[in-house]
Amino acid sequence: MKTLAPLLLSLSILLPAAPAIAAPASSAPAAEAVFAELARQPDYQAAWMSMTAGAKDAPEWLREARATSAPYHSAFIAGKRYLAGEMCKPHDCASNRFFGLFSADKRRAVGLLVTVADVPEAVDHPAKHASYRWFGKPDKNQRAYLMQQLKQDPNWK
Repeated sequence: MKTLAPLLLSLSILLPAAPAIAAPASSAPAAEAVFAELARQPDYQAAWMSMTAGAKDAPEWLREARATSAPYHSAFIAGKRYLAGEMCKPHDCASNRFFGLFSADKRRAVGLLVTVADVPEAVDHPAKHASYRWFGKPDKNQRAYLMQQLKQDPNWK
C-alpha cells in the first residue's frame, strides 16, 4: 500500500487534470438561435421596432416577434451581408408567414408578410390565395430575395 501512494502521486503529476465542470456526455448539438429570438435581442430590437412601427395594423405576433421560427442564416444580396430568416404565427403557420432580413450593421430590418386566405382551395394552392405585404421598404434586390425564400417551399404552388 505504501508503494501505491507514490505511484498515484506521480501519475497525477503526469496526467492533465480533469476540468472542474465537465461537459455533458451528449451528442445532441446546441440549440440554434432562431430568427424571432434575434428580433428580440437588444442589438436588433430598434431595427425591428422601426420596421413594424411604420406598418399600421401589423399583427401583434409580428410586432412582438412572438412566433414559431427557424434558425437564421447569412445572406448576401447585391454584395451586402444580411441575417435572414423566417417566422410564422403560432398555430397558424400555413396562413401567416414572415420572411425577414437584418442589415449587417443591425440598424435596418425589412421583410415580407405572406397571408393566405382561409379557404379550402388554399390547402392545395396557397399562392393563388395569398396576399403580400412589405415591411421596412425593401429595395428590389431584397424583395427578390425574400420572394425566392418563399418560393423555395415545395408546398408553395
